[in-house]
Amino acid sequence: MKRVFLFFLASLLIFLGLLYGLLFTPTGNSLVSSYIQKSANENINAVFKVKEFSLTTSKIKFVATIDENSEIDVIGDLALLQKRVDLNYEVNIKDLSKLEKFTKQKLKGSFYTKGTVVGDEKLTKVNGISNIFDSSTSYDIKLKDFKPSDIKFLITNAKIKDILYTLNQPSYANGLISIDGKINNPNIASLDGIISTVITSGEVNNEVVNKAFNQNLMVPLTFKGDIVTNLEPNKAVSKIDFFTSMANLLIKKAVVDLTNMNINSDYLLSIPDLINLYDLTQTKMRGSINIDGDIEKTATLMKVSGASMLLDGSLDFTLLNDDLKADIKNIDIQKLNHMMYYPDFFTSKANANLIYNIKKQQGDLVATLLDGQFLPNEFSKLINTFAKFDITREVYKSIDVKSNIDKKVINSTIDMSSDLTQINVTKSEIDLEKSEVDALVKTQLKGVEFDTFITGDLKSPKVSVDTTNLLKLKLKKESEKVIKKHSKKLEEKLTEKLGEQQGKKTTQEIIEGFRKFFGNE
Repeated sequence: MKRVFLFFLASLLIFLGLLYGLLFTPTGNSLVSSYIQKSANENINAVFKVKEFSLTTSKIKFVATIDENSEIDVIGDLALLQKRVDLNYEVNIKDLSKLEKFTKQKLKGSFYTKGTVVGDEKLTKVNGISNIFDSSTSYDIKLKDFKPSDIKFLITNAKIKDILYTLNQPSYANGLISIDGKINNPNIASLDGIISTVITSGEVNNEVVNKAFNQNLMVPLTFKGDIVTNLEPNKAVSKIDFFTSMANLLIKKAVVDLTNMNINSDYLLSIPDLINLYDLTQTKMRGSINIDGDIEKTATLMKVSGASMLLDGSLDFTLLNDDLKADIKNIDIQKLNHMMYYPDFFTSKANANLIYNIKKQQGDLVATLLDGQFLPNEFSKLINTFAKFDITREVYKSIDVKSNIDKKVINSTIDMSSDLTQINVTKSEIDLEKSEVDALVKTQLKGVEFDTFITGDLKSPKVSVDTTNLLKLKLKKESEKVIKKHSKKLEEKLTEKLGEQQGKKTTQEIIEGFRKFFGNE
């Protein structure tokens, strides 16, 4: 038994001696550094070299380079048996693209940080500073049993252009972002903390955005925002106030499920002046609009619903992925024309249903206009001139409009009738990109048919009427006046010459001939 014990003790001493020789002697340090260097070079797209590695029972020093222009330094005291460390570290990476195998994402630019690691297995504190994204950044991390328990960080004035550059994205915008984070428990199931984000001095880089997204932004587009995110078990709940020179977005509660990244949120989109949308829509508009609704996003679904009080009426819509359905009720057409800078030629209330695919930019609109009336305009003046008829007094109880939308071209047909008129727009093409209209209006007026052509600039179109039938109507009315005015005198003259009976008969024959000649049957 004694021999067995002595053999076990000798074996243990030999093992400890080998372990000490492997870890804590220059020879052992050399073997360990070679292993670290070989392992690192197998995992990064760079040349990793351990320049200095020294490990004793109370000290450690580690200096390594990446492609000779980036360096990692760790130096300090340690107590292995007590599992206690007091270290200083400095990391200076000049080219982040070399770490793509580790980050699993293409990165650019540089990264620098330095700080201290002090503590033992029960509690270790990591404090440091960094210039990430050209910011002034500090962080404080507490580890319990070598697991993160409390995290505090403050990023001040990180540059948006540097964030985009580091993430290998185009320089879409400039501005500053500051983030103040306090995470009391980073475990997803028991998450607890708060993160405050402030965006200032933001401005969109129009040239880059125009090229990337085929836009035509000309006016400077500025932005700023405040985001407060509360971290709760399995989710992040944010309140967002985002202001731009074009529109404002206010969100009271956006919930992100961190287990599957599903999003549920309310929103209020406020556009104080529609003229600010011109660069996006290439359509001149005026007035303001507020839209509030909800957003739902999953891995396969994107749903946005919204509602607005619009032009004395209402708008309700649902966008499901690329498909938009909108229900418009009781809007004022005269106010719509004013908003769109269109001629003020008609007044009515309108209901409409729109089905539209935003990806294809195609859809259909079916509308009904109620109690419509023409306002004084070039069309009504022409009719009044030739037919002595005031079309503005006619009331069109129900007007049917059907439109097909293909990108920025709208083709429509319109059917409308009143007590004395029947109007059909058999062809109407509006090109919103060119701001042009080409329409044919067929009109029946007291049995007389004529065509009206509306062409040219949408905001000031040319109106021309085929006056052939209207001239006949005018001649018809004028001839009747002449006949009534001179028929009695004609009868008197013929009676003197032909006698009473023959005179009356001849007078009637002459009058009927005049009526037939001018179309007065």
